[in-house]
Amino acid sequence: MHCTKCGADLEHPGQGHMCRSSTPPPPAVRTDGWNIATWFVVGIAVVYALAAIAVAVLSTSGDGGRPPSSSSGTRAALGYLLANLTLIVAIIGLVISGLIWGRGACQLAEAHGSSGRSYSHHWGSRVFYACLILSAAMAWLAADRTAPAVLVGQATLRTLGAAALIGGVLHSRARVLRLIAHADRIVAGHYPPVAGQDRAWPLSPTPTSDDWNASQWDPDVLRDIESRRHRDRA
Repeated sequence: MHCTKCGADLEHPGQGHMCRSSTPPPPAVRTDGWNIATWFVVGIAVVYALAAIAVAVLSTSGDGGRPPSSSSGTRAALGYLLANLTLIVAIIGLVISGLIWGRGACQLAEAHGSSGRSYSHHWGSRVFYACLILSAAMAWLAADRTAPAVLVGQATLRTLGAAALIGGVLHSRARVLRLIAHADRIVAGHYPPVAGQDRAWPLSPTPTSDDWNASQWDPDVLRDIESRRHRDRA
């Protein structure tokens, strides 16, 4: 019997030897679509922040600091309407693109041996949703929703939320890329001999008796040994 990877002689299936053929490397996962989704989120967040600022500016450009209407000028009223529509579309786009990006980040992290939730549910998304809720609550609780202070406060919260979302996405993206690079270095180097240990544990270049003990690093062999042991006791 020979190893299918290195051709070494084996006495039984699953026998431990230096090539670690029984421990498959992480699957190759393409990151092109996920990178595109990342920049979609960033771009839509920038549009969202600019639309929020435009709404605040145009809302105070009418007569008496009120939102412009058809009586105060067709161009100003049209700009105000387009800014509000852009803001609504940007919110919907952020939710959809954020879900797509989070799903991709989760899949990449899990494919390289880590918990996907810690990468997809980042701090930036929490701040963004909190600012979105606070800006809506500010308008709902205000006695005059068109007051300049309310409009400026909403624009500030929305811009802060967009900035936090961009920062959180880029920070989480950097973490995922570091995780992938770390896993690639391990594949090119060595795997840990004991199942469940840190993948970054390097093997010693000098073989020891533990390296030839399959039960210490091969989970299938270890489960088989444990099942036989329990069966013999019964």
